[in-house]
Amino acid sequence: NDLMEKTMNQIQTIEVPIAGMDCAECTQHVHHAISKLGGVQKVDVFLSSEKALVQLDPSLVKMSDIRAVVKDAGYSVPEVHGEAQSSNSALGQFSRRIFTALGLAFGAIILLVVAGEWLGLLDGLTGIIPFPIGVTLVLIGGAPIFFNVIRATLKRQVISHTLMSIGALAALIVGEWTTAMVVVFFMHIGNYTERLTAEGARKAVKDLTAMAPQTARIEINNTEKETPITEVKLNDIVVVRPGEKIPVDGEVVAGQGAVDQSSVTGESMPTEAGV
Repeated sequence: NDLMEKTMNQIQTIEVPIAGMDCAECTQHVHHAISKLGGVQKVDVFLSSEKALVQLDPSLVKMSDIRAVVKDAGYSVPEVHGEAQSSNSALGQFSRRIFTALGLAFGAIILLVVAGEWLGLLDGLTGIIPFPIGVTLVLIGGAPIFFNVIRATLKRQVISHTLMSIGALAALIVGEWTTAMVVVFFMHIGNYTERLTAEGARKAVKDLTAMAPQTARIEINNTEKETPITEVKLNDIVVVRPGEKIPVDGEVVAGQGAVDQSSVTGESMPTEAGV
């Protein structure tokens, strides 16, 4: 029992940011990669917030180990820096990028339809630019995406760009390098728009997280002490009065009340909680 308690006390939960995920399949890849590490007890990967919650034994698993296996899986663990801009500024920049992306996509469609098809620009390019040079342009333009697809394929994984890459390859095989370039171009447009959409979802999650209380009321020797939630330890008694938000996960040891769980479950009605 003492050994089990000591082991449980060593287990820590850390939050690991993950960059490069763009589909539900990606979260499974990251989950599988981190789970294989010795000392990892549990892994939860979230696509919308681009992070993983990992329960581990810090004496057996280091952040460098997690970073390495995530990189091998085709993703990355970015360095976390404090936010240096206000929420209004960030929202303004986000809105500008959204409009830029939509404008870019709309302009690209107009350009391809008007200049490419009606004016015959695409056909003209095939007559001016030799096929080998056209293929080179396609490979250079799509290199980052193609590398990700190849890396995923070697790991027997299918990602969102696999099918489009096959389409670009098929266009090259039949000699239509301009069509392959159009496919690559729209893959980049899709990447950019998808990142902006994911950023909006992450901002919503961050705003939700910001609503959580940052302090907890701890009962020590029949007296209450206000302390940061990061300093709450296992087996501490946290006092929560009616109407207050619950600052940390825990087990109800005394009392009863109605708890608002709408931010977690989406259910608007309070839920009765007791011992």
